[in-house]
Amino acid sequence: MVFFQIDLARFITIYIVQLGMGIIYFIIGIVILRRSTERVNQIFSTFYIMSASATFINVIYASLTIRLIVKYLHFFTFFLFCFAILYLLIFNLILLKSEAIVTIKKHNLLAIIYGGALFGLVFIPKGMTVDASTDWRPVWSLPFFIYAIIIESCLIIPTLYYSLQVYKNIEDKLLKKRFLFYIIATLGYFAILYLSSISNYLNDPSFRLLTSITGLSLFVTAFLLYYGVARQIK
Repeated sequence: MVFFQIDLARFITIYIVQLGMGIIYFIIGIVILRRSTERVNQIFSTFYIMSASATFINVIYASLTIRLIVKYLHFFTFFLFCFAILYLLIFNLILLKSEAIVTIKKHNLLAIIYGGALFGLVFIPKGMTVDASTDWRPVWSLPFFIYAIIIESCLIIPTLYYSLQVYKNIEDKLLKKRFLFYIIATLGYFAILYLSSISNYLNDPSFRLLTSITGLSLFVTAFLLYYGVARQIK
């Protein structure tokens, strides 16, 4: 079989919640680009579009039962969700230092290094299982989980650090308040990523359900990120 029947709870989670989130992220990414195509806007919109793309891929493979296709599409989904954070980091660095210092060359170097580190997950023996025995849900081994958490944290920690540095340097009270929403939103995004990773390792139905419910907060983070900075960046 190529497709399998999805239960109602999973159907709602994937085809309503996750697909809806992906559409919203994609629309916001396009709105940011329509406001301006300057580099800082391109970088911030890329975060939204990559996150949206990851969600769309997840929706595509959710009902498939071809093991290798499902396995690698799941990996690519995780890859994009993590790689999107790189653009938040670069965005923060540009706000803090300037485009003249955070050059495209440095941007590309960071992308190559981090992309290569993420791709290393593929080479972990028996790192991920997705088949009929797991009800076509991804289950991570302990080495895969540890490596994934380390890779996530290598971007999450500096992204939060530089977000706080930008916040400290903002003098305008209104902008400072809005940028705080941006920081809260990034914390929400990172929390969901960590929860999803833990869920894939534990493979516990109750924890997966909790993670899915918590994932609803991504609708809020999408607007808080936009409200926090996208309307003000020049």
